[in-house]
Order: sequence, then C-alpha cells, then structure tokens
Amino acid sequence: AALGYVSASTNRIVEEAHISKGLLFYYFGDKKGLYLYAVQTCIAELIRRFDERLGPTTSSDVFERLKQYTLAKWSLVEEDPSAFEFLQEAMLDPPAELREALAACTAEPVAAAYQRLFEGIDTTAFRPGVTADQAMHLLSWTLDGLAKQYAGLLRQRPVDLDRIRCLITADIDLYMGLLRRSIETGPA
Repeated sequence: AALGYVSASTNRIVEEAHISKGLLFYYFGDKKGLYLYAVQTCIAELIRRFDERLGPTTSSDVFERLKQYTLAKWSLVEEDPSAFEFLQEAMLDPPAELREALAACTAEPVAAAYQRLFEGIDTTAFRPGVTADQAMHLLSWTLDGLAKQYAGLLRQRPVDLDRIRCLITADIDLYMGLLRRSIETGPA
C-alpha cells in the first residue's frame, strides 16, 4: 500500500512479513498473485465492515440511501485510510500488467455493491419517463465522479480528513439535491 505495486519488491515484502520468499511464492505464485489476493481480501473485508456499519435498515429513498452509503463509506476511509489508498491505486490507476486481472477479480463485488445500493428503492416519485435504470446510471456516474474527486483529495499530503468530510457532505447535499429535482416530480 505504501509503495504501490511497481515499487514494492518481494524482498522487502518478505522481510516485513517475516516469511521466506519461497513461502510467498508457494502461496501466491508471484507478486502479481499476492497483489490480486490482497485486493480481493481488502475489498471483501471493507464490504463486510461497510455492511456491518450500515446495518439492515436503509432508506427506500434513493437520495437518502446514497447519503447513508457515502457517509458510512467515508467513516471507513477515516478509520483505515491505508486500505482505501491501496484500493484507490488498484481501481483508479492499476499497473498496466494487472488491468485485466484486476477488472476480472473486482467486477463481481463491485456489481453486487451497486445492486445492493439500488435494491428496494422507491421509484414512485420519479418523473414520468424516468426509469429506475436511468436514475441509477445517472446517480452511479455522479457518485463515481465524486469518488474520483475525493480520491485526488486523499492523495494530498498531509491529508485533512475533517476538511474532506466537510467537502463530501456539502457535495452530497448539493448534487443529490440537484439530481432529486431533475429525477423526481415536484410537490403538487
């Protein structure tokens, strides 16, 4: 996580882990195998902790749910910024030789997360002609764009988590308000 895939040497990894190089290669095959395993494990653990933190009850209002999800995710970022920094590199700026393998090993958990995000959403307030799929795509694209923006902020040193949390909260309120007015019908 600290050095990135390209700069991390297997010699340093085994030294820090207090294991033999043979053991690393026995279990993971090579550095690529170790990296892919680490990404999958990190994603699975963060999803587990995210689901635990969010709990079983989430709003059926898509905008309120997005806010709940984003704030729950942010609390995990604050709790373990190195895990998010590691995944940020893997997802947003993957090493060229790992792009396909990372896409393959992360596609299912990412798709499942988006499915859970939009499951059970009340679409009765949507404007006529706005489908749930259209709304979900628009909201997903907005969230992805905001995530990339926040990722850039997390790369700054030193990282001011309180400032970033304030920016995230303000952005969520602003963009979810704009999207709500464009997707939902207004008050009668």
